[in-house]
Amino acid sequence: MSEEFTNNPDEMTDAEQLDKFKLDVNRDANVVDDQRDQANEDMRFVNVTGGMWEGFLTNDFDDERVKLELDTVSNPLQRFLGEWVLNRIGVDYESADDKTSDDDAELLNGIYRSDFRDNFGKMSTDVAVGEASNCGYGAFKLATVFEDDENPENDNKRIQWRPMYNAYNTVFWDQAAQHITKMDARWCTVLKPFTRDAFEDAYPDKSAVSAYTPDTHDHGSVSTQTPDFVYVATRYEAVRKKETVFIYNNLQTSEVEVYTKEDHELIEDELKADAFRTFVRERKIMRRSVMKTVFSGDDILEKTRRIAGKWIPIIPVYGIRTYVDGVEWYRGIVRKLKDAARLYNMQVSQLAENAASSGQEVPIFFRDQMLNEDIKNLWADKNNKPYLLVDQATDAEGITIAAGPIAYSKPPQLDSSTAALLGIVPAFIQDTTGGMPQEVTDPDLSGRAIREMRKIINMTTATITDNIAEAVTWSGEVYQSMASEEYATQRILKITGKDGTKSQTQLFKTVLDSETGKMVQSNTLKGKRFKAFPDAGPQYETMREETVDILKGMLETLANIPGGQQYTPAMLAVLLNNITGVGLEPIKELNRKIMLSQGLVKPETEEEEALVAQMQQPQEDAQEGLIEAATNQQNAEARNLDASATQKLADAAKKEAETVETLTGIEQEQQKIDANIRKEFEEQRTQIISEVRSLPLQ
Repeated sequence: MSEEFTNNPDEMTDAEQLDKFKLDVNRDANVVDDQRDQANEDMRFVNVTGGMWEGFLTNDFDDERVKLELDTVSNPLQRFLGEWVLNRIGVDYESADDKTSDDDAELLNGIYRSDFRDNFGKMSTDVAVGEASNCGYGAFKLATVFEDDENPENDNKRIQWRPMYNAYNTVFWDQAAQHITKMDARWCTVLKPFTRDAFEDAYPDKSAVSAYTPDTHDHGSVSTQTPDFVYVATRYEAVRKKETVFIYNNLQTSEVEVYTKEDHELIEDELKADAFRTFVRERKIMRRSVMKTVFSGDDILEKTRRIAGKWIPIIPVYGIRTYVDGVEWYRGIVRKLKDAARLYNMQVSQLAENAASSGQEVPIFFRDQMLNEDIKNLWADKNNKPYLLVDQATDAEGITIAAGPIAYSKPPQLDSSTAALLGIVPAFIQDTTGGMPQEVTDPDLSGRAIREMRKIINMTTATITDNIAEAVTWSGEVYQSMASEEYATQRILKITGKDGTKSQTQLFKTVLDSETGKMVQSNTLKGKRFKAFPDAGPQYETMREETVDILKGMLETLANIPGGQQYTPAMLAVLLNNITGVGLEPIKELNRKIMLSQGLVKPETEEEEALVAQMQQPQEDAQEGLIEAATNQQNAEARNLDASATQKLADAAKKEAETVETLTGIEQEQQKIDANIRKEFEEQRTQIISEVRSLPLQ
């Protein structure tokens, strides 16, 4: 693919720009005029009452005839859109070089999910997918808006999705572009309709002249009311030009910094004075950018200016797309079913007319048989009569020639050709669309068999699904080129996890690199490279319900398998994390802590990081810490005793001394008593011995 174009609208005057832009949009629109006409017919066929009869048998089926609409086309279209709603395709970013980590990719994923959910991503892609599946072409837009447009001090912006209605008639690409994403397009022109009052309010000093007026296609329309619009055009121009950049090494963060010439001139003195930044070299690069201009038929309404990103922010979405004779052709589900649906409705309408106008047999009599007025009145009011009479008809000679009806006028019978077509047409529609699930699925089949059957049915629209995936993936590439510019300052951003969990993160956090010991900037998209991939699958609510059912079955199975119990705690934690209900917050909070402790999930907030760090400390260290903390607390308490506590200790010591003194006195008294007792005992003993010795001998 060549990207050598270097067109630059800044190099032209306003008059030159206006002439060129109007000429380009006319050429681009005229090339696809037939496509636009058929796409409009497809859209009206299923979305406008009476649209199935527009431009079909206008001479044979006038407004007085029955025109039934048995809609055999909307069902397969709505089935496809229903599958899309349940299985929307998203974007999943992965790192594209060694300097970009998985954490960087997850940061971008979280920001993307948050922007998509909060800024009309679902609605915008649904509109584009709806038109692409219907007529073959749709589109949506990415734009930047102020985060708080009421606060003049807040210059932060967010990326927003915007729907584009009737893209087949309002979005015109450079016809030299052939890639399905239009990444090779040099320009794209988008028309926006204004009522005249709205145009005058938006551009009060400008003439209400359309930049280009798309055709209002006439298919014998049942609705002829068309608003009087003024079409304002927005031109997106892809520009590639050589540019001088200045490269510096940041010794503090170990990063290479690149500055454009304009930015370098503004901060050159600061860079030279910064001891941590060293100039490396100056070089020429080919930079890609996008310029935006708004114009009407007479004026440049908004001057050309550069917008964020390096790709045109219009995302084309195709149904079935091909090239024939060098011209792009596209179609959706409706186009090849219209003839069959029209034929079927024509036949049913004719049958309805026949049934309404010729519903019974009518007897035919000779005139002579009804000459009697009483008999005439009897036949005129024949309902609920037990019998009817008729006069005999005779010839000139009086011979009876008839005694009853000579024949019957019968309603038209269904001919064999019509009967065959009434069977062929529905069969053709079912074969073409794959049929409805209730028409081809045995209710007794297992869930797995039903899913496999639906896969076969969906093969008829697999090409459309693949093209939609290509468009959504490309929108991810366009988004990241815009995000790298818009999210390049220190700020708080909302992020959304893959499971729908919302949190906040700060961009450009300065942290210490454990390997180099230097302060580095983390949580940044600057200088990082990513690759977008389609993230296909059911919406989270559906996927979560399916996960719960799968885990329940696995838990029952593992209970009967040797060694299966070791997986039970982890699977039970994941099961609790996916269940939904009222009043489950305490259980989920506890389960979240358990999953963090088991390493089943990564911490998402600073509080969770601190909790995980605490849980990862060795148990001995934790005990020693507790002992040390208790000791320090006791020492602090001892040092901080107040005077009353000291007096209490002194009083206690005094009382203790008095108690000791009292006990000592008691002991001394007891010793005196014991000495007196012993003395008295000795005296009595001596007296007894003396008395014994004084007794006379026998």
